[in-house]
Amino acid sequence: MISKVSKVFDYSAIASGIILFLLAVLTFCDVFGRRFLNSPVTGTIELVEIGMALVAFLAMPRAFFLNANVSADFINNLNLGIFKTYLIILKFILMTSIMSLMAYSTTLTSYKFMKNQRVTIDLELYFYPFYFVCSIGMWLSVIAIVVWFIKTLFIDNLIKQI
Repeated sequence: MISKVSKVFDYSAIASGIILFLLAVLTFCDVFGRRFLNSPVTGTIELVEIGMALVAFLAMPRAFFLNANVSADFINNLNLGIFKTYLIILKFILMTSIMSLMAYSTTLTSYKFMKNQRVTIDLELYFYPFYFVCSIGMWLSVIAIVVWFIKTLFIDNLIKQI
C-alpha cells in the first residue's frame, strides 16, 4: 500500500517538475522576445508567480514522505533511543497541525475566489483553479506526513526488531 501511495507523491513531484520546466521555457521566451523582438510575452509575471506556488505545493508531499525537509543532521545521527521516538511524535503533531490548517484555509479561500470570480490583472485568469491545485497539494502533504509517521514509527521499528 505504501508503494502505491508513494506513486501519487511521485506523480505530484513530476507535475511540479514539468510546471517548473514550462516556467523556465516561458521565461526564456519572454526574455528572448523582449531583447531581440522587442515584444515580451504578456502575463509572464502572473504565470510565473502562480506557477511557482504550484511548484512548491506539488513538490511538498514527496519531501514530507521521504523526510527530505531541511533538518539538523547532527540530531538525526545521534543515538537517542526512546527520545528519538518522542521527537518523531512531536514532529508529526507539529507538521500535521500546521499543514492541515494551511490546507483547510487554502480550500476555503478557493471556494471564496470561485464565488466572487476574482481574476488576475493582465490575463484575467480565474484564481480559484490555481488555489484548488495548491490545496490539493497541501492535502496530499498531510497524507504524506501521516504515511511517513506510520512508516517511520511502526514499519521501520518492526524491521529493526526482525
